[in-house]
Amino acid sequence: MLIRDVMQPRLVTVTPQATLAEAMRLVGERGIRHLPVVAGDELVGIVSDRDLKRAMASPATSLVRNELAYLLARVTVDEIMTRAVITISPSFAVEDAARLMVTEKISALPVTESGRLIGIVTETDILELFVRALGASEPSSRVDVMLADERSGLGGIVDAVEKAGAAISSIVTLRDPSGRREAILRVATIDPGRVVGALTAAGHSVRDGYRRPS
Repeated sequence: MLIRDVMQPRLVTVTPQATLAEAMRLVGERGIRHLPVVAGDELVGIVSDRDLKRAMASPATSLVRNELAYLLARVTVDEIMTRAVITISPSFAVEDAARLMVTEKISALPVTESGRLIGIVTETDILELFVRALGASEPSSRVDVMLADERSGLGGIVDAVEKAGAAISSIVTLRDPSGRREAILRVATIDPGRVVGALTAAGHSVRDGYRRPS
């Protein structure tokens, strides 16, 4: 899946001259956490709800109401925004966005094409896709199967599950903290007992039994 498939194309933006009060109002009214800052068609920065709170934190504690209102009307987005914005192309894979967010410790990526801002992808978009990809948004159960060695394939696991009469909603392979490979299955049943029994009978090691949905 590509960035264009998960990004938010309906953007709420501000100009560098927008005041702190205007930015805070937009964040509150629209229920968003990031505001791309544009000058004409050019992306020149980004401001987050954390930036807004940080900008208010020190002075707000010592100001009376009228002084605080004056501050909010005078401070502009240009003074608090992040200028070195990391962006991503709509043709990149979703995992590229996830890797960038983890590596750069950021929670949103403006999406640009030919220098033009066309959307934004956030950590919430990535997490929602992750939940869907793992089948956790549907009635299902999770079964963790340890893989015997580096060459172990998934064919035997899939065959055992199908013979148990269950459908696989999703399957991924990961390494546990000790470095061992395991297959994490989501099977489309709320009672995976037959699946676990079939896997065990076929010689597969099911980790910690199985986990029913909470």
